[in-house]
Order: sequence, then C-alpha cells, then structure tokens
Amino acid sequence: MVKTVVTEPDNANVSKLLEPYIQSGALNFLLGSGASFPAIATAGNIEAEIDAHLLLGDDEEADKKSFAFLEAVNTVNRDLLSGASGADAVAVRESYQRFVRTLDGMLFARKSQLLARQAVVFTTNYDLFLEIAVAAAPGVVMNDGFNRSAPLSVPAFAPERYFDRMYRASSPLGRSTEVPTINLVKLHGSLSWRREGDEIVARDKLSAPPAAGDQDDDDLRSAYLKDHFLILPNLRKFHATLMDRVYYDLLRLFSRCLELDNAVLVTFGFSFVDKHILDLTRRSLRNPTAQLILLAFDVAAAEGFATTFAAHRNVTVIAPPAGATIDFTRLNDILEAVVPDASK
Repeated sequence: MVKTVVTEPDNANVSKLLEPYIQSGALNFLLGSGASFPAIATAGNIEAEIDAHLLLGDDEEADKKSFAFLEAVNTVNRDLLSGASGADAVAVRESYQRFVRTLDGMLFARKSQLLARQAVVFTTNYDLFLEIAVAAAPGVVMNDGFNRSAPLSVPAFAPERYFDRMYRASSPLGRSTEVPTINLVKLHGSLSWRREGDEIVARDKLSAPPAAGDQDDDDLRSAYLKDHFLILPNLRKFHATLMDRVYYDLLRLFSRCLELDNAVLVTFGFSFVDKHILDLTRRSLRNPTAQLILLAFDVAAAEGFATTFAAHRNVTVIAPPAGATIDFTRLNDILEAVVPDASK
C-alpha cells in the first residue's frame, strides 16, 4: 500500500524521510516536463493528439503538430543560449542551478567510503536546462554519456562511459578523494543530439527551423523533424532503428539502476503517462530494497499516484496540503533541508 506524507511548512518531516535514502542509497532522480514549466509547456495530451491524426492516416497534420511541439521547446532553448530568455525561462534556469548545486553538495557530504559519490538524473525532457545549469555551477561535474576524450573529434555518444568514477589526489601525501558526479541520462533524446552515420554526436549549435514563410512546406518541415534525434511523442516513435537501439539501451540502464541494493528513485514533474517507463518502474519495485518517492504537484496528482502504484508497498507519495503545490522551488527547499548548506 502506498504511503502518503503531507509536507509541513518547514519541510522537516519530508527532509527527515529523505535523509537516510540520500545518505546511504543508490540515488536516482526522474524529472519530467513539469520541471521545466512554465518556461516550456508540459506535454499534456500532445501524444494522443498526434496519434489521433496518425490513426486517421493524416500524416501531414501529425507532422504539423509535432513541428509546433518541438519548435516551442527549441525556441526557449535558443533564447537561453543566446541570453535573450524571458522571465519564466530565467526562473526555471535558476531552479535547475540550485538543484544541481544542492545535489553536488549532498554527494560531497556522503560519509560512506563504500558508496559512490554519484547520482543519476533521468529525464524525458529534450531541453538543455540541466546542461546550462551545470555549466553555470563551478565545480559541479556532469557525465552526459558523450566521449570527449578525443579533443579534435566531434563528441560521440558512448553510454558505457556512464558511472566512470573520478578521483582527485592531494599533494604531497597522494591521498585521493572521489569527485561527486551527476550522470545525466536523457531517455527521449536531446535537442543537442544529432545523427552522424551510425552514431549520435553532440551538436555545436541548435537546429534552426524553416523560415516563417516556408513552415507550411511539407518537405522542409519533415527535414526539420528528421534533423532531431529524439523520441517524438507519437506512434511512430519506435520506427527508427538507431533510435530504437539507443532508447532501449537507456531504458535498460534505467531499470538496472532501480535494481541495485537500496536504490531510491525520486520523481518530480513526471506523471508516468509514459507506459514504458511506468512498466519498468513497477517491475523494478519487485526489488524489496528499492524505494520510489513521488513528489506530487498537487493533491489531485498525489491521489493519482496512489492509485497508479496501489499494489506496491515501497512507494511514498509526498503531497502538498490542500490548496498548495510542490513546485521546483519547494523541491529545492526540501532537498536543501536534508543536508544543510549543501547548495553552497
């Protein structure tokens, strides 16, 4: 049976609940579209809307909706990178920066020498908020799965590089200390990914859309969609062989992380409407030492989570009081209270 914990004004009860998992668990986060809201609209029913057109054989209208969905995300990110962001994007970027600083501080504060100073952040978001946040946080180390050891070549995606551990030796005694590392796993791909032959490589700049007067051109619109190496929200999302392989590799990685002893998965902004991730999460909860902690945006979301995971006893829903919400700021408040000064 799912346990529900309602947050107190000072977050003390929730922070006390989280502390043992963060200090001694295999720590994982799952961030959904709610984490980047309101800078980027949540996905909502976009997949159902696109699929409805595909089922009717109206591929043109499906592509129009896919294009509009993707370009809305791309526009926010191009503005972020150019420094021309609006107030919502700036606020979301600052929340991500606070999150990565706090997570880095938590890992640094771990007492056990046996437990890796690593955490995994899974996300279904295409946007670059996390990457931009890490770039603005001196000292925070992120592993995004790309091989950057060959400086003159374009970085290629090499998921086997996840979980590499970094150490820093002190002088003159030569004692080494593990450097905290955040592994970033983008389950649905990223705006910064593109295909080059049989590899995924990192872009040097984001893809530009067709000119305003050309956006009704079917060929140009289709070329824009194909230029992005993403799992788009529609029935055709498994039709590209290379994307299939990468997607299932990353899903296996997600599953494997939850099967470790004392694994904990903290979710925020994620509704579990993605059936594949939901099924894998339920299956992983057969691990008796695993814990799933779901932060619900509001009371309705908390009730939905309780129903979705009703058959599992190792699930806790963190819910706000009636009429309140748990947004990114509240999540950061909760995490910072677990390890005071972790964000500094």
